[in-house]
Amino acid sequence: AAAVAAAAGLAVTPLLCGDPALTLIQDSLYKADGKPFEGTAVIQWRSFEASDLSPIQTQLVATRIVNGVLRVQLVPTTTAAGGAYYYVRYNSDGRTQFVEYWNVPPSELALKLHDIRISGPGSVSTPPPAATALAIDDVTNLRQELDNRPLKGAGYANGRAAVIDDTGSLEAVLGDPLDCVRVDGTAAPCGSGGLPGFIDGETPAGTADSVNRTFTLSNLPSPINSLMLFRNGMLQHTTRDYTISGSTITFATGSTPQSGDAMQAWYRVSAGGAPSNFADGETPAGAVDGVNATFLLAAAPAPVSSLQLYRNGLLQKPGTDYTLSGNTVVFLPAAVPQGGDLLLSYYRY
Repeated sequence: AAAVAAAAGLAVTPLLCGDPALTLIQDSLYKADGKPFEGTAVIQWRSFEASDLSPIQTQLVATRIVNGVLRVQLVPTTTAAGGAYYYVRYNSDGRTQFVEYWNVPPSELALKLHDIRISGPGSVSTPPPAATALAIDDVTNLRQELDNRPLKGAGYANGRAAVIDDTGSLEAVLGDPLDCVRVDGTAAPCGSGGLPGFIDGETPAGTADSVNRTFTLSNLPSPINSLMLFRNGMLQHTTRDYTISGSTITFATGSTPQSGDAMQAWYRVSAGGAPSNFADGETPAGAVDGVNATFLLAAAPAPVSSLQLYRNGLLQKPGTDYTLSGNTVVFLPAAVPQGGDLLLSYYRY
C-alpha cells in the first residue's frame, strides 16, 4: 500500500533519510457575519518529490476547524519538484463552502493563509515573512519598561534572598542559610540584634527525678529577668524557688522538681538595640499586709491586656481579682494580698 504523505504531520520515511521538513500553517477563519468558521478543511495533493527527495504520495487529509482555528503542518511545495501544490475544500453544514489552492514555502515561522494562497495550479505564492530581529527602541515604551526594572548586580545569585542595593541593582543577601534577613538587606542569626527574639514554651534540659536540681536552657535569657519559669503550671519565683546563672537554672532544695513534674520556660534573647519597653518580674509597690489593696506599677501597661500579674505564682484575672487604671492596680476584696504573698508582674509599656 502506498504510504501517506506528510500532511498533518504524516510523511513517508525513506530508509536512508529522515522525515521531510514541515511548515506550520495556523490562522483564524471567520464567516461574513463575523462568527468563527466551524467545519473541516480537506487538503488534497498529487504525488511529488520534496526538496530532500522524500517521495510524497497522492493522498488527502481532513483537519477540523474548531471555533475558527485552522492548524496543520505540511511538506513545502515551493521547493518540490514537478509543480506541486495543495487543493483545499472547506466543508461546513454538510456541503463544500469554497475551495482554494495552496503553495507552501519552507518556513520556521507559522504561516497565515494569505502567505500560501494562490489563484490556481502553477501560480506563485507570496514569500513568507522573514524572521528579523527587532531593536528595543522599535517597540513602543519597551525601553522605558526595561529601565524601570532592577538589574542584576555583581553579587546576584540564584537561590538566595535578594536585596536592592544603593544603585537599584539586585544583589544576593549574604549570610548563613538559616539567618534572618532585615529590611535593610543585612542578615544575622535569627533573634540577634535589632528586635528581640522570643523563646516560648521551652522545656529546660535536665532530669526531673526528685534529686536533680540543675537544668539548662538552650539560650541565655536577655535580660535575665525576662525568664518566666513554670513548674506544673505554677510560676516559679527567682531567689525563692530557683537561681539562674547564664543559661543554668538551679532549684532551691525545697523546690526540687519531683518525678513527673512538667516545666516550661518563656524568655527573650539578645535584644541588641531594641527599646526597653518590657517590664519583667517587677514587684508592684505597696504593703502586702492583708489590708492594703492598692499597688503601683513602675509604668502604665500598654496595651493594658499585656499585663500578667501573678500572686504566689497564680495568674490573677482582671475584673475578677483586680482592676487596672493607668499604673494603679486595685485588688478586689476577695483577692487582697495577704502577709507573705509574693507579687510579680510582666507587661509592655
